[in-house]
Amino acid sequence: MKLNRTAKVAFWNARKQNGDTNRIAEMTGYSVSHVTNMARGRRTVNEDVANAMYSISRKRQKLSEMA
Repeated sequence: MKLNRTAKVAFWNARKQNGDTNRIAEMTGYSVSHVTNMARGRRTVNEDVANAMYSISRKRQKLSEMA
């Protein structure tokens, strides 16, 4: 099953940790502020950033499952 960009962003939002935005910015070449704006919905998330978000968080548990 292939996830679309919106699903990848939602997946990352449920599992994000401190420093992830910086890692995504380094991986994709975008600035940290631009990645933050994409994550908050102010800008459209492109496929490269969505893939980076998913690859960082795919092996993590949801934050709600950890509590």
